[in-house]
Amino acid sequence: VRFIRDSQSVLLQPEVLGLSDVTSVADEFPAHGEETDVLYGFLRNGAAEEAKGLLLSLYLNGMTVAQIVDGPLRGAMDQLGELWAHDEEGIFVEHRATEIAIQSVVRLRNVLPKPSHHATAVGGAAPGDVYRLPTLAAATVLESAGLETVNLGPNVPISSLSIAVEHHDADLVWLSVSAQTLPVDLAEQVRSFALHLAERRVPLIVGGRSAHWLGLRSSGYLRTGGTMAELEAIAQGMRFSVRDGDQPN
Repeated sequence: VRFIRDSQSVLLQPEVLGLSDVTSVADEFPAHGEETDVLYGFLRNGAAEEAKGLLLSLYLNGMTVAQIVDGPLRGAMDQLGELWAHDEEGIFVEHRATEIAIQSVVRLRNVLPKPSHHATAVGGAAPGDVYRLPTLAAATVLESAGLETVNLGPNVPISSLSIAVEHHDADLVWLSVSAQTLPVDLAEQVRSFALHLAERRVPLIVGGRSAHWLGLRSSGYLRTGGTMAELEAIAQGMRFSVRDGDQPN
């Protein structure tokens, strides 16, 4: 996979490499700038194989996981999230599309190179946050950056996240915040957790579309971000600092 991406090779028999998914979009691969609309069409119509094939093809063609999530995937899911307002089938379509999107990210995750660094990231979605896709995407972005990950999924109590950090001797922690209804004391919980992690010299990255509601500010071992590209950049910048035992910049 790395060779295909680096050399921009054309796959004549992708099934030989276990990449037969890409054949499902061979005849309708989107032009540059049309990726979101094409993915939206696949997700809205329940075309699971095509959606998986498209994300995999975009990756093989050189897009990073962060670019795929921030671009086509986020754009398509935002459009699907608006359907309920003017389409009686909107909720059904969105739920089906979310499951397909999750399958597509898992498929993409399965072709990533093995972790290249001796570092482990642990994370999940905040308490009260039932969304699975954002934290899965975060784990996949971190794996694409060379870290091993332990994704605890949705609605994770901060206490459970803390236990996971101890159990896996984590080098980095992420917290996904996407829900609109959150515990009133979540910001206080996160700040306290960040102080605890700072004692272990472990950075906490808080992100997601609702993260700004917590009013957190980046400082020391607590970092905030709104995109997967920021998560990727923060992780890359901190990874070596954590490994060397230095204070993150």
